[in-house]
Amino acid sequence: MTEAAFYNSINIFLESDRRKLKKLKDQYKTWQSAWKSLNSDQDVEKEWKKLSSVDAELILLEDKKYPGLLKEIADPPFGIYVVGSMPDNLDSALAIVGTRKATTEGKSIAKNFSNVLTQFGLPIISGLALGIDAAAHEGCLDAHGKTVAVLANGIGHIYPRTNERLAQKIIDNGGAIISEYPVGSPPLPYRFLERNRIVAGLSRGILVVEAPERSGSLVTARLALEQNREVFVIPGPIAHPNYKFSNQLIRKGAELVTKPEEILESFGIEMETKEQQNIFETDEEKIIFAAIEGSSSPLSVDKIQESTNLGTSAINRTLTVMILKNLVSETNNGYTIK
Repeated sequence: MTEAAFYNSINIFLESDRRKLKKLKDQYKTWQSAWKSLNSDQDVEKEWKKLSSVDAELILLEDKKYPGLLKEIADPPFGIYVVGSMPDNLDSALAIVGTRKATTEGKSIAKNFSNVLTQFGLPIISGLALGIDAAAHEGCLDAHGKTVAVLANGIGHIYPRTNERLAQKIIDNGGAIISEYPVGSPPLPYRFLERNRIVAGLSRGILVVEAPERSGSLVTARLALEQNREVFVIPGPIAHPNYKFSNQLIRKGAELVTKPEEILESFGIEMETKEQQNIFETDEEKIIFAAIEGSSSPLSVDKIQESTNLGTSAINRTLTVMILKNLVSETNNGYTIK
């Protein structure tokens, strides 16, 4: 049996207790030796075969395939279980996090940022939760990008179940579902906090969208700062509970952003390609095109206005020009990309 197989059995036996795992590894140097010291009657091979049953791979900390940025954090997982494919360019990934009880506007913002940033080569990392997480994954997928979802439970089971279809779409589109927990591990409350260090650790920077008081995003943002990652925050109304922690983060020095271009600029990525400069003649055309492209369904003028904050007359005028230029088309349900 391989080191990975022995680690898997130890991880099951110790219920993924990182302190105990570290103690064993420091003392015995190899997982095989550590396993022998436990005198467990667990069937190593049987447990290892469970990974195959859910199409999972276990990547150990020492493996070349282990994500470089994650390896740099103070307490990286000794192993990560992966279903699907980890993007090759994870070093440029952005994490998008926020509340599960997100507003419609918040989910639209997360989805739009994810969609636009994906088009410039940024993989998107999030936690597959309801609300902001799901919107971030969806925005990336709509742009045909690769996204990674980090679970707070064992690989092979999706929590929440309502996101099972989204998880499968992530895998089908070349992304990955990952976890530090073995098959069958339940989503215990403290594991969501442990999961957050992986979300932050996999990413070059993190975008916080709608983080209320006592939000798990607080932990993720704090960990990102400790890991020397860039932290970006969408500001919001001072009286809105969903922005209480978001606005505090800005006050403490996080970077306020209102459009994807600002994140790209911080990452040193040029927003406009020569092709785009030739296509778009005005800022309104760029903004409206991004809004329509970032939506999974056609957008009405009212929806475009909600997403862009442009005036109705400017939107109608710009749409007319964009139709003539074959950039967008009008359908019975609204406007879509040509």
